[in-house]
Formats: sequence, structure tokens, C-alpha cells
Amino acid sequence: MNLNFKISPKNKIPLRPARRRRKIIYGVTDRSNDSLWQKINDFLIDNSPITKKEKMVFFNSLKLLVTSGVNFTKAIHMMAERSKNEHLKRILHTIEYDMLNSGMRFSEAMAKYPRVFSVSEMKMIYSGEIAGRLEEVLEAVATRIQKNIEMEIRVKSAMMYPITVFIAIILAGIVVMLFVVPKFEAMFASFGSDLPIATKIMIGMSRFFQDYWWFLLLILISAWVIFQNWKKSEDGKYQWDEFLLNLPGIGPLIRDIQTAKIAGNFSTLLESGIPIAKAIHVLGEIIDNDVISQVLLQIEHEVRKGKQVHEAFAEHPELDPILAEVIEIGEQSGAIPQVLHKVGMQYDLEVDAQLKNLSAMIEPLVILIVGLAVTFMALAIMTPIMKMQSLFAG
Repeated sequence: MNLNFKISPKNKIPLRPARRRRKIIYGVTDRSNDSLWQKINDFLIDNSPITKKEKMVFFNSLKLLVTSGVNFTKAIHMMAERSKNEHLKRILHTIEYDMLNSGMRFSEAMAKYPRVFSVSEMKMIYSGEIAGRLEEVLEAVATRIQKNIEMEIRVKSAMMYPITVFIAIILAGIVVMLFVVPKFEAMFASFGSDLPIATKIMIGMSRFFQDYWWFLLLILISAWVIFQNWKKSEDGKYQWDEFLLNLPGIGPLIRDIQTAKIAGNFSTLLESGIPIAKAIHVLGEIIDNDVISQVLLQIEHEVRKGKQVHEAFAEHPELDPILAEVIEIGEQSGAIPQVLHKVGMQYDLEVDAQLKNLSAMIEPLVILIVGLAVTFMALAIMTPIMKMQSLFAG
């Protein structure tokens, strides 16, 4: 039996060519003739966020490629092609173009995107380029981003419970004021007797919510916008950070978090071959607390004048004294990065423990607030009802 089959050309299924995405290079690609839909799509892509995790993966993978012998611009091209984030893909293609055609350094090409790459990341990359230790700096940047991500996750997880409970209380209170109290108000009005003070307060609050909810919403939104604008200003940010540092319970935790960041980042910068004064300057830009940031920039100025590092740190009470002591030990032993690294790890553990304790400390306070709110509403609603029952019984 002949089992050889012939496939007729008519039965062949034509393959569609793969649709390739258009390669966008910012400032070079002409997009003036694009359709309206394409312009809207590009606008959404160009303003989409790039997460810290994506940046960490980029720096870490770039270091691995360069260490493996891949040409630097070729490695950036490979990372651009692999990126699933279209915004990051376009930025990397543009960086590659600027380095090949404009002769820019990697740090100079990065500087065109301050919303994506922080000042500290650009400074560290620039220092690595000058010192000829770019591979080590790339790994250091990736490590620091990972540490910051882990710290943010721990802080958010510790604050998740109290924030969730407070939101639930607010929503429950709004529902009670808008829908529950008005029904009881009609019943209380039929009593014909004077209502308890708690009931009067609750009815007054309910009426205010029903009549002026838009006014309250407007006040809250306005206050939030004003507060955010003030906090973003130079004086406002400094005053807010100073307030947080002096806040009981929260202040010591923030100080320990900043100490862990200083020790860890200082160790990483020194291990990457960056000079001490330059490393302190980069630290001042890494730390997000303006009070401590300005102290570090002042320390840099003092160190450049010839003062020993541990002495400059010891003269500023805003910083944890342990930093000055550890740096002095490191100066004597010639192992400042190693000593700072151990201190940073120790403070990371302490911060983790404090965050867990903070959550445990906030829980009783949340329970107390919930209990007071429930007690107030119960008294305001049940007291007139009990009074009515006593009258009927009499």
C-alpha cells in the first residue's frame, strides 16, 4: 500500500509575517504624522511608570552581560529588546542611540530621564565610569534598589493593618450618618421628650453630613493638595522631615531606617572604589530625609577641608553616634566598608523588629478607637430607646 501523500499547493496555509513594534528613539523618531489613536497610545506609554523592581533587574542584568564580555552598548540594546515595559524599552533604545551617535557617557544619557533614574543612581554610575569600576557600581546600584524595595515592603506591611482598620471605621461612620441615623431620627422625634446629649450630637452630625457632604469633601481635597504642595517645597519638606524625626515612637524608627541606609550605601560606595568625600556627597543625595541629607552634605564639606571622617560624623547629633564610632574603628583598621556593611545588616534586623513591634503597639490603639466609636453610637441610639421603654412601663 502506498502511504505517500502529496500536499497540493492549494492546501498550504500562508504564514502571516510577524508584526514588529515600531522602534521609538526620543528626539529622533518623527511621530508628527501619526494617527490620533497612535498619539494617544504613545502618550500613555511615555507616561507609564517604571517600577523599582524593573530598574533593579535592568542594572543587575546589564552587569552580568558586561561581565560576560558583551559590549556595553550592545548589552543595553539586548536589555531594551528583552524589556516587557514599552516605556523602558524606548528609553534604553534612546540611551543606546545617544551613546553611539552623540558620544555620551551612560550617566549622561541617563540624566535625560530624571523621572526614571534618581540623582543618586546617576551619581554612582558617573563615579564608576570615572574610577573605571562600572561593573561593580552596576551591581551596587541593583543591590541598593533591592534593599530599598525590601524596606518599603516591610514598612507597608507593618502599616497595612491600622490603615485598613481606620478606613473601615471612616466608611462605616459615613454609612451610619447618611443612612442609619436619619431613620432613627424620625422615631426619636415622636418621643416628645428631650433627647440625650449624645443623641443630639449624632443627629446634628448626620444632618451636617447630609447637607454639606460636598463641602467636607472639598475641604479634605483642598487640604490634601495644599499639604502635598507644601511638603514638596524646599522649606516644607525640611520642616516635615524634622517633625517626623522628633515624633515620639515614630522618630526613633525613622532615625534607625536612615542609619541602616547610610551604613549600607556608604559601604557599597566605598567598595565600588568611590573616594570618601564623593561617597558622602552621593549619600546626601540618596537619603530622602532632608534634615539628615543636609547634615551629610555638611560633613562632606568638613571632610574636604581635612577633618577626619569619624570626627565630622560625631559633631552632628542628628546622626546615630554608632556611625562615628564604627567609622573610627574602620579608619584604624583600614576596613571601613566591611565594618559599615556589618552595621547596616544589624540595623536592618533591628528595623525589621521595630516595625513588627510598631504594628503590635498600634493594634491596641486601633481597638481603643473602634471601641470608643461603637460605644458612642450605641449610647446615642440605645439611650432614647431605653428611655421610651421605661416610659411605657411606667
